[in-house]
Amino acid sequence: MRVTRRYWAVAAIVAVMVAWAIVLEQAILLVGAVSIAAWLLVRQYRFVRSVDGTVGRITIDLELDRSRVVAEETSLGTLHVTSERPAGLSVRVAVSPPTGATGETIACVLGPDENLTQASFEVNWPIAGRFQFDQPTVTVRDSLGLFRQSTTVGSTPSVTVEPRTPHDIHVGEGGTRLTAGFGEHEGGRTGSGLTPAEVRRYTPGDTFRRIDWKATARLDEPHIREFEAEQDYKTLLVVDHRATMGAGQGGRRKLDFARQVALALVKSTRELGDPLACYTVGDEGVTNAFSASSDDDQYRAVARTLRTLEPTTADESGNGMGSQSGTQVLNPGEARRTAQLLSGETDFERRLRPFFADAEQYVQRIVDEPLFGAVRVASTTQDSGARTIIISDDEHRTELLETVKAARGGDGHVVAFITPSVLYDSRTLTEIDDAYRRYTEFEAFRRDLAGVSRVNAYEVGPADRLTTVLAAGKATRRANQ
Repeated sequence: MRVTRRYWAVAAIVAVMVAWAIVLEQAILLVGAVSIAAWLLVRQYRFVRSVDGTVGRITIDLELDRSRVVAEETSLGTLHVTSERPAGLSVRVAVSPPTGATGETIACVLGPDENLTQASFEVNWPIAGRFQFDQPTVTVRDSLGLFRQSTTVGSTPSVTVEPRTPHDIHVGEGGTRLTAGFGEHEGGRTGSGLTPAEVRRYTPGDTFRRIDWKATARLDEPHIREFEAEQDYKTLLVVDHRATMGAGQGGRRKLDFARQVALALVKSTRELGDPLACYTVGDEGVTNAFSASSDDDQYRAVARTLRTLEPTTADESGNGMGSQSGTQVLNPGEARRTAQLLSGETDFERRLRPFFADAEQYVQRIVDEPLFGAVRVASTTQDSGARTIIISDDEHRTELLETVKAARGGDGHVVAFITPSVLYDSRTLTEIDDAYRRYTEFEAFRRDLAGVSRVNAYEVGPADRLTTVLAAGKATRRANQ
């Protein structure tokens, strides 16, 4: 319980009366001061008792029109306050929108003679995530405004805010949509399972339940049917959300398309029961890291993180490699071999050799790049034969190529999902011929990636824009024939 300024004003009057009673030696003033003080104590006692009963009779419900919304949408709600009978005291109920949401504080007042009140409100949800309202704050005041007491009572609804997602996602190669699902894998060894693998001769110790009676009858001696054993593959998912992944407009940015692919892959991995590790990479390095686990909480945590992922802000000095869209990719191994071939015997070779001799410095620059560094560190925990899924764009082509090569360690398999910058450029539909040229350059880069052993590379982007660019390219080729 707290006392108000009005209470302290009355208390000050009592103090003044006591002082004057002593100075003037007037007993009547002292009696008056004692009477007022006693009156304050009685009201305080009654207020404390009344508050417990009042709060106990109040029911507070915070109702929302929906529990799931899309980022930047506005939801409606109503704050209901009811009491079994008139409260006898003034009751104010207030609740603020959760952190991350925008809107006015919701408040309504239940008068001393009322038993029902409500207030409607609007809340805007600018960012994705899961948000929960705090319990409403109930503030009770006495009729003279001398005392007040606050407590929290009522429901705490939550709202899940989904990121704005594109609905025309294209995932494929060279404009051809990928039709087969990704994520399935074979067992690779025999044992107990569901898929028949081979028939072999019975050996002592084999269980009779595994005898293949048809094969036994056909071959005239006992044979065992082997099945492909179920095998879990550890999956490493690396999602790039550097500043360049923010290209595009509301709900159709690179990251919005990449996010949907990543969420689909998490779902597929969960259905397979494969252990999942996940790293998200920003301009300064790793922003989130999940070690490999096949626990349901792991899948949910990764999906929750992906839904709230936003592009980071690039360092003012820029990335070490910078934007390399449309540039020729340099291979460090080729640079070393070329440097060795240039013996330096001729003036031309002596002039040219230094340009290839700095391969080691080049490799060091690659190592310092965020995506390459994250994959190299994460790959140290991967099992032989594990798969690495990299989701990025084509703005850092050299880094992406070297990252893919590094991620293959051992017998590992790599799948790269790449968002072509040309499909997210606002000028794409106005400069269509240039857009087609840029797309063909991207396609050549994607094929280079897919040409690396144990690597698959796919494009991810808006289907409508890709269709427009390819149609323009076909029209140009016909016109030139």
